[in-house]
This record gives sequence, C-alpha cells and structure tokens, in this order.
Amino acid sequence: MAVVTRWFWVRHAPVINPDHIVYGASDMPVDVSETHMFAPAARALPRGERVHWLTSTAGRTHRTRDAIIRDGYPAITSTEDARFAEQGLGDWEGLTWEEALPGGEQHPFWHTAAEYRPPNGESFTDVIERVHAGVRHWTAAFRGQDIVCVAHGGVIRAMATIALGMAPDKGLSIGVDNCSISRFDWVEYGEAQPKQAWRTGYLNLSPRKPNGFANGAALGPDERG
Repeated sequence: MAVVTRWFWVRHAPVINPDHIVYGASDMPVDVSETHMFAPAARALPRGERVHWLTSTAGRTHRTRDAIIRDGYPAITSTEDARFAEQGLGDWEGLTWEEALPGGEQHPFWHTAAEYRPPNGESFTDVIERVHAGVRHWTAAFRGQDIVCVAHGGVIRAMATIALGMAPDKGLSIGVDNCSISRFDWVEYGEAQPKQAWRTGYLNLSPRKPNGFANGAALGPDERG
C-alpha cells in the first residue's frame, strides 16, 4: 500500500502596490476584502487532525490564512518556515522595475533568467534549493498526512519545478494566481524495492476562473492507496 503525503499550496492574497515597486521578500499589504477570493479555499482545503498548516514568515501569508478562516475554515494554528519566503531581490527591492532593470535582458515570463542573482539577492535556482529543503523536512515530519502551505508565487513555481522535474527556466513559465491552490503528492510505494515519486494533482486552481473550485472540488479523491 502506498504512503501519500499531500501538499496543498495556496498563494497569498493580491498585494496592494499602486506604485509598482519591486518587493520580493519585503513584506507588503494585501487586499483581503473580497470573500469570493477566500471562501472557495475555505471549502476546498482538507480538514481534520491530520492536516498541518505552514506559512512563510511574511505577514501577507498570515493575513491570507486568517481570511480563509474568516470565510469558513475552522480555526487552526500554523507554523512559519523562512524557507518558504518569496525570492529575495536584494538591492532591487523598493525600486521600480524600470530602475532595477533599465533595458536589461529578461525571461519571457519573469524579470530575470532563473540563474541570475540580483545584487545582494537570490536567484530562482536558489529559491528552488531552499524550498526543496523545507519540503523534504516537513514531508518527513508529517509523512502520510496533509500539509497546507500559504506561500508565494515564486515558491509555488519552485515546488512545481521540483515535482515536474523541469529545468528552472521552464519553471518560471508556470502561472500562479493569487489565492489559487496547487496540489502535489509525495508517493512512497513498493515493498521489495521501495520507490518514491511526486504526483501532480493540479496546478493553479484559481477562484478567478468560472469553474475553478467550489463545494470542495479542489480536494479530489483520497488517493493514499
């Protein structure tokens, strides 16, 4: 029988950023006023004693968690993990993108290539490495259970890159909407020769889409074997 550890990743609420500054790992206010952005997650995310909640250290993930509770999810406690912080953009943070990258080369779907490290910052490849370390830690700690992690677009792209075995630059092409849910299962199977693999349940299931997730549809069947 397979042992399945299910990860449910929730991207934080929309950031309030009228000046369009670079914020990366810096904390920013978020808009949690719209119930329709959080009630679907409150209905869809798993519940019970075998569900464990994580957030990054950023306040925007805490406020998103609180909005999900406000809109129907049972009160829970969560654990912070700095390994699930957004990509640190170093000296660029607080600037506009025009100031940070005046005429610079960009990835088609992000501001830099995956390997590029901004001054005093980190690359997307760096993010993948630290996210992977955090995922290994909590998968071992909560083996065979469910983990909900409220995190950031870059972190969820990193998780998708790991699970799908993609090159980092390809991982940057993955779209992650605010308040969307993505699910990845760590599956351990086989007795004589034990094996392990990631299974992708779904990616970027968004409350903005007409048939995104409702009435618990995001949870899907229990596939622990």
